[in-house]
Amino acid sequence: MRQQVRRDLIHLAWPTAMEQLLSLATQMIDMAFVGRVGAYAVAAVGVVTQPLWLTFGLAGALGVGVIALVSRLKGAGDDQGVERAASTASWLGLGLALLLGAGLYFGAARIVTGMGAPPDVHPYGVRYLQILVPGLIGHYWFITMSAALRAVGETRVPMRLALLVNVVNVALDWLLIFGHLGFPALGVVGAALATSIARFVGALGLLVVLFRRQGPVALRWRTLWRFSSNLAVRIVRVASPSAVERTAATLSMIVYAILINRLGTIAIATQQIAYVTEDLIWLVAFGLGTSTATLIGQSLGAQNPERARLAMLEGLRVGGIFTLAVAASFLLVPGFYMRIFTTDEQVIALGTMALRVAALADIPMGLVLVLNGGLQGAGDTRAAAAITLLGSWAVRLSLAYVMIDIFGWGLFGAWIAAACDWVVRLGLFWIRFTRGRWQEMAV
Repeated sequence: MRQQVRRDLIHLAWPTAMEQLLSLATQMIDMAFVGRVGAYAVAAVGVVTQPLWLTFGLAGALGVGVIALVSRLKGAGDDQGVERAASTASWLGLGLALLLGAGLYFGAARIVTGMGAPPDVHPYGVRYLQILVPGLIGHYWFITMSAALRAVGETRVPMRLALLVNVVNVALDWLLIFGHLGFPALGVVGAALATSIARFVGALGLLVVLFRRQGPVALRWRTLWRFSSNLAVRIVRVASPSAVERTAATLSMIVYAILINRLGTIAIATQQIAYVTEDLIWLVAFGLGTSTATLIGQSLGAQNPERARLAMLEGLRVGGIFTLAVAASFLLVPGFYMRIFTTDEQVIALGTMALRVAALADIPMGLVLVLNGGLQGAGDTRAAAAITLLGSWAVRLSLAYVMIDIFGWGLFGAWIAAACDWVVRLGLFWIRFTRGRWQEMAV
């Protein structure tokens, strides 16, 4: 059974991981292009990206509820239930997308101010965020419906659409940031336009696919208007602790970023580039966690808890091997990654230090993301939320404050605090997994 579980996991995981890497590529390409405009431009993107984690976390939390429910229904062989759940998820995703989009657009100035953006960064950050909003609305809905597809084992469609988004984004970045082929050179504004348009194209593509595809996860005119309040409650019941977890964790990251932002424009730019680079591990491990969640949900729906346990162990094994390999490259050639995004020697020197510390922190981080995803797929979202809150607030923030403000270690101290956070979380998540109560969760 172990070999079959491994094959199933890899079959699900590689398109999901590739999709996550393609999503990262969109951000990395933007950063690489914007890095040629100047440190202020990178910082503007950075102060906007940090609060966006909050909105992505909420959309992702809804996706957690969708995966947990739809995978259980799929494992139980209830295709009609899956169809109703997909239509319900679509409406929930659209409603959340509109709320988040409105909040970001009308609150842009306050958000950028609250992030502590320096005066030379503030106006660029506000404009960048407002232009992103139309594409973000489509992207939030995309996150929800991609989760429904993954829950039934369809991971290639989101991957292909992520590739489309990247192609559109690269082309528009080249045209709009630097003004090629007669287009105006818009700098940071051009990067925002390119990303917004590309994400909206991806959402439209998914809408077309869902109306045309066969299978239970599809949108059909006869079922489109069927909003099941019972299924919505079940989705939200699982998603709510995850939403609390992701909101609180993201707020802690925003406070963490504000502590760093006080160190100046160079530190902000360095932190943003280091984060984008670290996402190589984050997003692949997150993809593995999502695939593990799908297998666990389907296995528990089919009343096979042993297969669910093996899915978690195989997810940890694959995730650990990948994380170790990438972390080694951060330790050995950090300057290579930094020079992809910037030519500023101050940023490169500071980022080299940050990535070497990240190399040590990223191994427990990758394992935590797999464990967290697997527990959420089982519906054990409350325990995951409690562990994440403890690590992000009690460990990371307290240590970051001490190391930055008291010890004066600057960005180095901030990354040491992050490493301690991931080590604590890994220990707690492992204890939760080995106790096995997640196998008895109802969804």
